[in-house]
Amino acid sequence: MASKSALLTCPMCPFAIPPTNTYALELHFEQEHTLDSPFKIIDDPEAPTPSTVVEPSESSKPEDVTSDEDDDNYVLCPRQDCGEDLLLTDLDDHLNFHAAESLAGDDEADSGQPKMQSLTEESTPSFLQQNFTSEVPNALRHTHPKKIRRKRGSSGASEKSTLSRSILSFIPFSAKFAASVTKQPISSVRLGRAELGPYAWEDKMPKWLHRQLEEGPRITVVNRIGRDGRLIKQENVQNETPGVIPILAQLSALDRSVKEAYYCHPSTLHIGKTPKEGGFCGYRNIQMLISYIQGARAQGHDEFPGRTPGILKLQDLIESAWDKGINEIGRQQTGGIRDTRKYIGTPEAQALFLNTEIDCSVDVFSDSPDGQLQAHDQLSLAVEKYFQQAAVDDGSNVYKTLLPPIYMQQPGHSLSIVGFERRRDGTCNLVCFDPMFHTSPSMHRLRGRRHLRTPRPEVMQAYRRTARQLRRHAAFEILM
Repeated sequence: MASKSALLTCPMCPFAIPPTNTYALELHFEQEHTLDSPFKIIDDPEAPTPSTVVEPSESSKPEDVTSDEDDDNYVLCPRQDCGEDLLLTDLDDHLNFHAAESLAGDDEADSGQPKMQSLTEESTPSFLQQNFTSEVPNALRHTHPKKIRRKRGSSGASEKSTLSRSILSFIPFSAKFAASVTKQPISSVRLGRAELGPYAWEDKMPKWLHRQLEEGPRITVVNRIGRDGRLIKQENVQNETPGVIPILAQLSALDRSVKEAYYCHPSTLHIGKTPKEGGFCGYRNIQMLISYIQGARAQGHDEFPGRTPGILKLQDLIESAWDKGINEIGRQQTGGIRDTRKYIGTPEAQALFLNTEIDCSVDVFSDSPDGQLQAHDQLSLAVEKYFQQAAVDDGSNVYKTLLPPIYMQQPGHSLSIVGFERRRDGTCNLVCFDPMFHTSPSMHRLRGRRHLRTPRPEVMQAYRRTARQLRRHAAFEILM
C-alpha cells in the first residue's frame, strides 16, 4: 500500500488516491466540487442550478401553490446574448433561427456564402439537425422520466407540449366567444416556475435590467438623401424594424411553391428584444400589436401617443387592468408582475387591451382526445379564415390586407402572426414576427425595395412557422 505522503490529495477535501490514478482525482473534483459539471447527476429536479432562480422554501410558499414539475423540460439557450429558456423540443429550431438572424446577403445577388435551407415539409435535415439533437439524456435534464409529457396517440418516442397556463382558467370556453370581463374562479392558485418561468418568485428584477428597460432601446439618427435630393433625418430604434411586411409579401409572390398568401397591415413593426433581457416575449408581442394600432391609427390609438410603450409601462397597464377587476385572478396567480421578469401570456394581453377599451377576442385550439383533430391544423384554418375575410382580389396570389396582426401563444413562447401562406402541395405556413430574434442583415438590405426579382427562401426561413414545427404543440391560443 502506498504511503500517505505519496498519495495524491484533493485540494478541497481529505480525499486521496494513489499517484497512478490521476483520472480518478479529476473525476472526483468534477463530481464533488464543480457546480456545473456535466458529470454531476442531480436526482432532485428541484435542486437549484446556476441558471435557475432559487424559489422560496416550502415553509414560505402559499399553501395552494401549484407544482413546478414540468419546468424541467426547459433549457437555457447556449447563446450568451440570448438568455431565453426554451422547451427542449424547440432547441434545434431556435438555434436555426439564430443562424437566420445573422444571415447576410448582397441584395439579389449571391453573397458567395452558402444559402441557408428553408425548413419546409419536403426539406432534408440541415447540418444542425443531422449533427445535433435536443434529445438530452435524463441525467443531464435534471428531471425524472415520469415528468415528461408524451405526445398523445404516439409511441412515446417524442414529446408534445401543451400550455402550462391557459386563458381557459379565466373565461368560460365555447367554440366561438367574445372576450368579456367575467368573475374569476375561486379555485385558481399561485403559480410557479412551470407557468411563470425561472423568475416566478422574483420580487424585483436586477437593477441593471430595470435601468436598461427604463432607458429604452437605443435610438440613432441617420442622414439620408431623398429622391428629390433633399436631406432626410431618419430615426432608427435599436430593436424595431419597420417595412418588413411589404418585403415578405414580395418574397411570397416570388416563391413558386406558394399558391396564395395573405399579410396584415404593413405598419406593423418587428420588435425584438434588447441585449440580455431574457424572456419578455409576451410584452414584445403586445408592443407589435400596439405598433399596428399606432401606424394604422386604429381603435385605441389615442391611448398610445408617441413611441411604442416600454415593458415597464405595459406592466403598469396590466396591473391597472387588474385593479379594475379585468382578469384580476392573474394577480393572485403571478403574485404581481410589476418590475419582475415573470412570464405573461394571453390573459395579460387581453386584460391590457380591454382596459384601454380596445375590442379583442380570444380563441383556443387543442388536440382532440382521440388525436384525430390536431391543434395546429385548427389554428392554421382559423388564421386563413381570418385573413380571407379582408382579402381583395387584385390579380395577385398575395393578398395585402389592412387587418391587425394576431397574438399567438404556444407552449413556452408567444409570437405575432403577420401573414399566412397556402402552398401548392396543400400544406401551409404561418408567417410570424418572433421577438426572440433580431432582423437579419439580409432583410435590412431588402427593406424599401419595391421590385424584387429573385426568391429568397433563406430570408423567409426566419419568419415561416411550418406544420412540422407547430405540430409539436398540443395547444395554442390567439388574441385578435
